[in-house]
Amino acid sequence: MPVVPPTINLIRLNKPPIDKKRKYEAEEFRATASDDAKRAEFWLDNTIRVFDELSYTPDECLKCSISLLRDSAYYWWNTLVSVVPKERVTWDFFQIGFRKKYISQRFIDQKRKEFLMLKQGRMAISNYECDFVRLSRYARECVAIETAMCKRIEEGLNEDIKLLVGILEIKEFVVLVE
Repeated sequence: MPVVPPTINLIRLNKPPIDKKRKYEAEEFRATASDDAKRAEFWLDNTIRVFDELSYTPDECLKCSISLLRDSAYYWWNTLVSVVPKERVTWDFFQIGFRKKYISQRFIDQKRKEFLMLKQGRMAISNYECDFVRLSRYARECVAIETAMCKRIEEGLNEDIKLLVGILEIKEFVVLVE
């Protein structure tokens, strides 16, 4: 009679995605009155990054992100899905709903304005670049192509640096920042 290997060990080797996300330091999200849009945005971006590193399917992303919600954030989600048809509840739906709920349009508009008004001033070039890259996500239409990005960052440089860089007509962002 052939020996059948035990299947229990095989099942344990395939840890559920929820266990793996903890290893990659995906954080829980607790919505409180003191939460701000910046914290919520950071949580969502970090969660997306972790799930991308783990190569999760959209269904796994949805399941795991829900498992990270706590307190009123979890209640918000349960209320939302109780009134939405099941076929509409997807990973994209979660991201859109989360952004609408916890990242206000006012916050996004404020960051967009910050980007549009960004100037180097007395900042080091590296700090200016960091702020530029961080804020550019709120005005993608202004930096949709690399040449537009170069032009925009160049416009915000100090006059002395702008003169030196302007004559070079650099069209590659990495080269321009160097």
